[in-house]
Amino acid sequence: MATATKPAPRPPAAPARRLGYPLALAALAVVVVLAWGVFRGGTDEGPDEVPDGATQNGWEGITDSDDPRLVSFPWVTGQVLDGDVAVVLGHVAERFNAEVEPIDVASSWGWAYRPVRGHDEGLSNHASGTAVDFNAPLHPLGSSGTFTDDQVARLRAILDEVAPVLAWGGDFDRPDEMHLEIVGTPDEVAEVAARLSGA
Repeated sequence: MATATKPAPRPPAAPARRLGYPLALAALAVVVVLAWGVFRGGTDEGPDEVPDGATQNGWEGITDSDDPRLVSFPWVTGQVLDGDVAVVLGHVAERFNAEVEPIDVASSWGWAYRPVRGHDEGLSNHASGTAVDFNAPLHPLGSSGTFTDDQVARLRAILDEVAPVLAWGGDFDRPDEMHLEIVGTPDEVAEVAARLSGA
């Protein structure tokens, strides 16, 4: 009579899959999104994709201060993009000077072909002549609360008047309260400029 043999033992069951891997992927995705926000200078405005040679807001970077697209701007030491951008920024500067605080031209500037401060890549909106900094020593990069509540309220009234084409650096993740930049498309900026000009 044949003897019964015991079946071979089964290998131990694989441990239940843990949620660690999916959670790690989710954490990595969050880090990438946050890093992208910092790379862009902290603003939540602007196009999703920026073409080569363009600034963060999608406008074409200008490499030479003698470029005929740039125009002298009386409110800063330097230039801004001519046309509708100059109209909008000029209106904003006039109101800022009269209602928020007097602009010191010697410590205010516009066009500069450079990356975003603190980054090696990504052109600043200053490089397209679509950003200005007013009274930089009074409102240093990274500092918040450099304006009084009353000044902020007046500044927000100016932003509302030219909405949706202008952003204030005080609203960025990394505060830049001296900074104002165009965030609208050329068509949107043209529409606001026409409204401001009474056209």
